[in-house]
Amino acid sequence: MVKKILFSSASVIQVLFMILAFTLHILSKKKMGVMRHFVYTNNKLNSMHNMENIMNIALFIVLIIVIFSILMFFRMVYSSRRFNNGKIYTSRYLYILNISLFLLGILLMIFIKLFSAATLLSYYYMSLIFFIVYMIEFIKTCIYFLIKKISSNT
Repeated sequence: MVKKILFSSASVIQVLFMILAFTLHILSKKKMGVMRHFVYTNNKLNSMHNMENIMNIALFIVLIIVIFSILMFFRMVYSSRRFNNGKIYTSRYLYILNISLFLLGILLMIFIKLFSAATLLSYYYMSLIFFIVYMIEFIKTCIYFLIKKISSNT
């Protein structure tokens, strides 16, 4: 019961973050004060940090998690077909979490590579929000896998 509440609340938080990202994007197109704030913040971040390297590091982290997700998916398929005792890997919810982890990772990598701060004023904010959503999804997948592993061992 607690698991369902935590997972559903994490999903609600993810949806709220996505709504926030798209709201920031819409406001950055329509409101001059928001535009000025994003221009100032983008210039400040670029002068203080090498944002291109930070975005590449985030892209590398997402790529590693996507590769992990692919390997986990093939392990689930192989384990459920080869062995009938693979109860950990036959959970449909784990399949859904793994596929969503893969799809969100691909979409995040496309977003990071396709856009830049020159094309989107809210690029850094949106990238950060999408990365947070992706990390929440990764944590949910890891926790669910560990819960299933612990419950199948006992």
